[in-house]
Amino acid sequence: MAIVTSLLASCAGYKHIISSDEENDGWTLVKVDKDDNPSWQAFTRKLSGTNFIEYKIEGNISLSPEACLSSFNKDIHALANGSQVKKYPIYEIVKESGDSLLTYVIHNEPYPLKDTEMSAQYIYFSDENGRTGVSWYEAWNECFIEPSRKLNRVETFRGSWSFSPIPTSSTKAVTTVQFDPKKMPRSLVEPMVIKFLRGGLEDLRKKTPEKNIASNANNKNNLTRK
Repeated sequence: MAIVTSLLASCAGYKHIISSDEENDGWTLVKVDKDDNPSWQAFTRKLSGTNFIEYKIEGNISLSPEACLSSFNKDIHALANGSQVKKYPIYEIVKESGDSLLTYVIHNEPYPLKDTEMSAQYIYFSDENGRTGVSWYEAWNECFIEPSRKLNRVETFRGSWSFSPIPTSSTKAVTTVQFDPKKMPRSLVEPMVIKFLRGGLEDLRKKTPEKNIASNANNKNNLTRK
C-alpha cells in the first residue's frame, strides 16, 4: 500500500471517472492465476486522450453482490472506528448519505517518505440487471483541508468495485484502479498494482457469507440508489 499510495501521489489531476459503457473497451489480458481453474484474471488498458492507464482484476466470490458491497462498506466504517490504528493513524468519514461517503485519510509511509493524505468520495450504484458496486475519486474540492508541509497529498485516487450476479457462483467481482504512471516503467508498476488489486479480491473472499448476508439485510437500502 505504501508504494501504491506514493505512486498515486505523483499523479496528474485528470478528472475522468470510468462509466459502465466503457467497461469492456480496449482491455488487454496481462496476468492469469496459475491454477488449472483460474480464480482471477488481470487486465490493463490506456484511457484514450490521457496519460492514464487502468488495471482491473476480476474473479468470482461466493457471496451475493449485495453482501460484497455491504462488506466493503462495513470495512470503511471499521477503519473510521479505529480498528486499524497502526495502518491509518487518521481515517475519518467526513460526510455520509444514502449513496455516498466522503473520507479523509492519513496513511503511514516508510522513512524517508512523507506520510500521505487522501480525500476520497465513494459513490454507490446499482442497476436493473442486479449489478451493484462503488466507485471512488479524489475529492479535495469537497473536503476542505489545507495542505500540510509534513504530508504528501495524493492528488489523484480513483477506482471501483463492481459486483454482478452469475449462475455458476454468487458474484463476479471486478476491481479497478486508474493512475498516471509518469516515467515509471511498466515492469515496476504492473506487479505492484496487480498485487494490490489481488489483495482486495482475496480480502473479500475471506468474508463469512452468513455474516455478510445478515448485514446486507439491514444495510442494503443505505448503500444503493433506487
